[in-house]
Amino acid sequence: MKKDTKLTLQELMRRKEQMLEAKKTKKTLDLYVKSIDAVITIEEPDGALCRDANDMEAGEGDKYMCYECIKEPNLKSKEVQDGFGCKEPMDIVDIVFAPGEIPQIAIECMKLAGYMGGVEAVKN
Repeated sequence: MKKDTKLTLQELMRRKEQMLEAKKTKKTLDLYVKSIDAVITIEEPDGALCRDANDMEAGEGDKYMCYECIKEPNLKSKEVQDGFGCKEPMDIVDIVFAPGEIPQIAIECMKLAGYMGGVEAVKN
């Protein structure tokens, strides 16, 4: 659909099944991370995770978002946690990634959930 085509009730109903099916599958995205010279896979966060991360102290929300959304490598693995000597589970995020990469990864997670760039004004 073009950016200037209005969504009618009829079109919305026609797309119903497609829209509901799309919501069942979480989107994923591969990101290249320079400090580790490798690709990671992130998964779309749900609304509750985004709200929780947003309510946390500065920096902690980004770390939480990364910890929850990075699916490959599995940062929640006990083997990884023990291998890197993590005292707290989310410590792995600070150990693996450069400080400036953590908010960038969190932003990409938010984009997958439609929180950034999903809506724009239409010029007349």
